[in-house]
Amino acid sequence: MKTVFILILTTMSLLLPAQCQITGASTVKVGDSLQLMSNTAAKCIDCYRWNVSSDELLHIQSSAEGKIILKALKAGTINVNLTVETADGKFTCEKNVEIQNPSPVKEKQCDIEISDFKDVKVDDSTMSFFPDKISQKYFYYWQATYSDGSIKESEEKIPQFPNSPSAIINTVLVKIINKSSNCFSVITRTYDEKFWFPKVEKVEQRKYIQGSYQQIQSKTRQF
Repeated sequence: MKTVFILILTTMSLLLPAQCQITGASTVKVGDSLQLMSNTAAKCIDCYRWNVSSDELLHIQSSAEGKIILKALKAGTINVNLTVETADGKFTCEKNVEIQNPSPVKEKQCDIEISDFKDVKVDDSTMSFFPDKISQKYFYYWQATYSDGSIKESEEKIPQFPNSPSAIINTVLVKIINKSSNCFSVITRTYDEKFWFPKVEKVEQRKYIQGSYQQIQSKTRQF
């Protein structure tokens, strides 16, 4: 008897027309697109009628053959309504969609404590550069660009670069890389030629000659 009852229910469910249902996600982030579909077969291609309760929150990008693509514009809750015309009649179903603001993107903390570097003269033709803080947490990449366009590089913490009137350093760049996070910071400093080799103006000095002074003095007395 129980088996017969189950068979009757199964037969009735097969004879009943399919109910309208909207399938797809119920949440979407602002800026993202959402695709919804109908599980009900319509009697024609144009027999699907989609509607949204507010086009300020959700914009219909496209809809065809029981499928709709929506673009989330603002946060809020919206109702999506669908009417389907089938061979068995007209069916209506709806679905609430929650539009959420995107999660804030956290800025990557580089945690680099170095903010400057100094220059020290080693000798008349060599300059040394070192960061304002020395730490084992970082890798260092130094680059010196010269007035003739040539470049010298170093991965030392405290590099030394040649510097002379014939090969003047124009720019020094240091890239400090955090070993753990692999993020980096770049510090650049530009130098003028006068910074390295200031020109000293020569002052002409006249020598005092006793004889010349006396001669000029005697000529003056004749007037």
